[in-house]
Amino acid sequence: MVYTDKFYVGFSDVGSDLGMTGAAMLRAFEDVCCMQGEAVGDGLFDSDGRWFLTAYRVKVFKRPKYNDRIVVGTWSREMKGVAASREFEIRDLNGGLCVAALSNWARMNIKTGRLERMEPEAFARYESEPERHNFDDPWISKLHDVSEHTLEREFYVDRNLIDPNMHMNNVFYLDLAMRTLPEEAYLEGEPDEFEITYRKATAYGETLKCLYFDDGQSRTVAVKPQDMSDTRAIVKIYRKN
Repeated sequence: MVYTDKFYVGFSDVGSDLGMTGAAMLRAFEDVCCMQGEAVGDGLFDSDGRWFLTAYRVKVFKRPKYNDRIVVGTWSREMKGVAASREFEIRDLNGGLCVAALSNWARMNIKTGRLERMEPEAFARYESEPERHNFDDPWISKLHDVSEHTLEREFYVDRNLIDPNMHMNNVFYLDLAMRTLPEEAYLEGEPDEFEITYRKATAYGETLKCLYFDDGQSRTVAVKPQDMSDTRAIVKIYRKN
């Protein structure tokens, strides 16, 4: 089942070129999948189960602009065990494809903190569509951590970054990566293709280190705690053609 709704690209959704930012796209995807969850009885008030992101892959074909009305859609592509694959689209009002995205998720019980399988009845209500896809493989390969870096920046995790699940919202990892880019890379504008691997949640009050490396084809930012004991997320931004 494909769930769609109309969105408005507002002032807070765009960059200096008045084009929709990657972070704004991720916020729209987050909202529309929550809307589908509510529609099928798997909303925040219906269950102790929550879907947590493990990976994103996003491709921009035509960037929506300020004041555009767009149609954001999502559907479950595949579910197995505690994992799920979900696709997203942003289309213009004429049906033209602007953005395609693939995401992977893991389901957790927020009371026990343990991974859990979805009940078969709830699973069926999502009406997965494995044959409908913009990406060949429903499962995103994990990004490799950086083995070296040429730039390092620190960011404090303040209250405004924390979501209702009491950890730093997934959107802000892309935001931190964009803020870590060197000036010349940042001035190239919003990426047309990027991937994110999410490894571990980040809490309020932590200080994160963002390590940057450019291999000539893509720019990678690894987000780590201050003591460098683990990796919270890896963001890979592909160079524009």
